[in-house]
Amino acid sequence: MTSVGRVRAPDRNRAKVYAAEDQFSSLMNRGGKVEFFSSVLDVPTQKRFANLESIDTYMSGLFAKLDCDLFPPRTRERKGSTRAHYEFATQVIAIPVSGQAAMWALRETLILHECAHHVAASYAPIDEPAHGPTFTACMLMLVETALGDQARLLLSSGYLELGVPVGEHQEIFSHRSAT
Repeated sequence: MTSVGRVRAPDRNRAKVYAAEDQFSSLMNRGGKVEFFSSVLDVPTQKRFANLESIDTYMSGLFAKLDCDLFPPRTRERKGSTRAHYEFATQVIAIPVSGQAAMWALRETLILHECAHHVAASYAPIDEPAHGPTFTACMLMLVETALGDQARLLLSSGYLELGVPVGEHQEIFSHRSAT
């Protein structure tokens, strides 16, 4: 089900999702060894992008690895430098790219977040909030695909710590492929 015409439920977990992902992004900025409950995880440093073309190339490679029949979203430059967003009706990621103030947006975890909206739009129940369980399951699937299972574990733990509901991605995607 696409999200065009979707009736949005209140997005009560949005701030929690952002908090977990901000902490995760900070870890991914450094990359390397992370102590995690008496274990040592080794996570990659997140990529930084120079322009829309480099983001498009990254997303093409990412979506080629996914076990679903979705094409990557399109991108466009967003005016202003304080926000990025996914446009559900047009399947476009709007992201600031110009100037020093936009540098925060040109990072892998942000692109994964916006791609998770794109993927979740095809799988979420029609009344699910934008940052609901389908979104978080999609985000974790994309993080594992792009950054590995140890990075996925870190983000999953962040969601859990803050009480963010997470859907089961195997269940979500198996229902889609059965239809």
